[in-house]
Amino acid sequence: MKKHLLLSCISFCILIGYKIWAGGTLLTWINSTFLVGIIALVAAVTINIWKSGFLTLLTDGFNLLGNMITPKTRSAERADYLMKNDPGLNQWKSDVTKWLSYMCTNLAVISLTVSLISLFRYYQ
Repeated sequence: MKKHLLLSCISFCILIGYKIWAGGTLLTWINSTFLVGIIALVAAVTINIWKSGFLTLLTDGFNLLGNMITPKTRSAERADYLMKNDPGLNQWKSDVTKWLSYMCTNLAVISLTVSLISLFRYYQ
């Protein structure tokens, strides 16, 4: 909980700092924060779809096509096999994707919330 609150505060401070640094109008800042939120949301969704394995069939098909066009050497196949079965590397990949997904989701929620609240305040 502390980590989430700290990350939210840092994200909020970055957004406010951007407003002060960039200047411009409030409406420009609202549009910028909304754009950042949408981009972060698309990144988070892409990471979650990739983690779910939904596109595995598609990527495996492209790998097969690529191997048919330019075949791999035995040493490259062995290196791919070792990397695929390395528990340390797989754990690191899992940790990085969890962290990136968490960061992107948090940034998206904070940015979209700030932009919507600012938009309501702008029209009042």
